Amino acid sequence: MGPHPAVADVRRAVRLSLADLAARMQPDAGPGPLVLVACSGGADSLALAAATGFAAPRLGLRAGLLTVDHRLQKGSAGRARDVVRLAPALGLGP
Repeated sequence: MGPHPAVADVRRAVRLSLADLAARMQPDAGPGPLVLVACSGGADSLALAAATGFAAPRLGLRAGLLTVDHRLQKGSAGRARDVVRLAPALGLGP
């Protein structure tokens, strides 16, 4: 049984958006380009991060995550730390 249809849709969208970058890679040129995902910790950016962590390596790309604490909400520093801690589980480097 595959992933939930919504998860499959997001993964497919990410794969399609990264396909051109992957197609331009030179064979045996070493590690693939680094794709960075900006993640606030909200549901939408976490979904994008998870889908990128899944799709990018399958296309020969490296995937990383970055987050910025703009200090706009109470508790935002803790949320930023949680996002950074979650990155490896999503297949994303810092």
